[in-house]
Amino acid sequence: MKKVVIIACAASLGLVILVKSGVIDSLVLFLLVGVVPGTNYVLSSNVMLLIIMSIVWLLVIRFAAVELFYFIMNKRAKTLKATYKKRMPKRRYSQV
Repeated sequence: MKKVVIIACAASLGLVILVKSGVIDSLVLFLLVGVVPGTNYVLSSNVMLLIIMSIVWLLVIRFAAVELFYFIMNKRAKTLKATYKKRMPKRRYSQV
């Protein structure tokens, strides 16, 4: 229980620091309007669309690749276990 309280306090403190420093505001302005943080330069809507689409595509590919990797490893483990069972020696004295 103490660990949960400490993690919650640390997360809320980090969020407060990010809000007070203006990092969250500049990130939101960059993602919604295209204003480059620290400058007055504004990216066009097409460039922002490409940036957001590439971010979403990379996230989807990353999670799909992880799930595919786990699926393949699980399938390989099942086949290895089945072949290992086939190669197991028969008991010597199974019948008395």
